[in-house]
Amino acid sequence: MVTKSPFDARNAHSALSFCAAAIEQGHSITQVFFYQKGVHNASSLLQPNADELDVYSKWCDLAKKHAINLNVCVTAASRRGVVDAQLAPEPNYANLVWPFTQVGLTAYFEALNNNSVNIQL
Repeated sequence: MVTKSPFDARNAHSALSFCAAAIEQGHSITQVFFYQKGVHNASSLLQPNADELDVYSKWCDLAKKHAINLNVCVTAASRRGVVDAQLAPEPNYANLVWPFTQVGLTAYFEALNNNSVNIQL
């Protein structure tokens, strides 16, 4: 579960590094859940400065390479203006696109119930 904005110090970078290290050590990650301010990691409109980590692209690369579901809490995201084409007032206003998916909290709790490990970053 990622609850920090990509702009909060190095928290998003720490979450990415943790996921990469876990995979490198042979663990599998089926989903990363973005909640609270963490939903900003899913915005395709992020424009980092040249000297900053492109968090959005890194999450996309990780998800595509390792078949990881990037689930975003639909309620937390819509409150913060991170919406997919279904919720956007017009389709071209959508800033949440695949590999990120809007889901309810139920998806997170189902993963916990299926013997998943919960690490909050």
